[in-house]
Amino acid sequence: MLRLALVASLVLSGTPEPKPKARAATIADAWTALPETGSACGDDLGFDYGIEGGMRNFFCRALTVFSWKRFLSLAPVSPFVSGPHQHGKLDLKNEKTFGHYDPYFVRWAATALVPAASDASLREKTQRIYDRQVKNLARTYYVVWRVLQVDPQWTSRERATYQALIDKGEGGFSASTMDLYDGLLGDSESNWGGYDPNLVRPATTWWLRRTMDETASDWATGLERLLSTYDAAWLKAQQAKPAPKPPKRGEKPEYSE
Repeated sequence: MLRLALVASLVLSGTPEPKPKARAATIADAWTALPETGSACGDDLGFDYGIEGGMRNFFCRALTVFSWKRFLSLAPVSPFVSGPHQHGKLDLKNEKTFGHYDPYFVRWAATALVPAASDASLREKTQRIYDRQVKNLARTYYVVWRVLQVDPQWTSRERATYQALIDKGEGGFSASTMDLYDGLLGDSESNWGGYDPNLVRPATTWWLRRTMDETASDWATGLERLLSTYDAAWLKAQQAKPAPKPPKRGEKPEYSE
């Protein structure tokens, strides 16, 4: 969904956009037109992993059919109340600070970004798009969110560790202290719990940022709306079992790309 984010976090870039393949007028149109290849992010996307990539990849594809300016025009308020993102542009390479979402924007986005929740025909029309392009990300972000709720003290400690990195200007994807998050859902012996560690790490730091700006629960509501619409059986099964416990510092699993 994005950054729903779970698409809205995902709808994030301030770079000039090339002429899109097709210009969607509504979020529903964007869902039906979402391509499996392409990027409108320029250098903001280090490498295009296509539909196997993370939220940045997803967002960059979405921009080819749905203008960032158009998205902002639909929102009732600006997305951010503070941070590096100013004047309708986003600084996605800033490792010293991050955007703090406006809760009113998040509550709007949690509904607006899942139009199929109230439109059965649209859901049927876009189910395949969800299955191929969104499901892996949505499931990963949901399970990571559940882990962060299991042990509030662990989450508080990791949030402080992450904030310290940001304060030093080292809050990027490659920060070594965040290697712990690669194994948040499992180690190499369990095939990482069935989740790609390259997606789990940014999902973890994204949720930590949302606990910092106090919008995590609102984003989680939107994510559950997305899953209830397109992935209800999986969501029900997840909610019926306990979430994995987070790993402790000093128990970092071995991992290399």
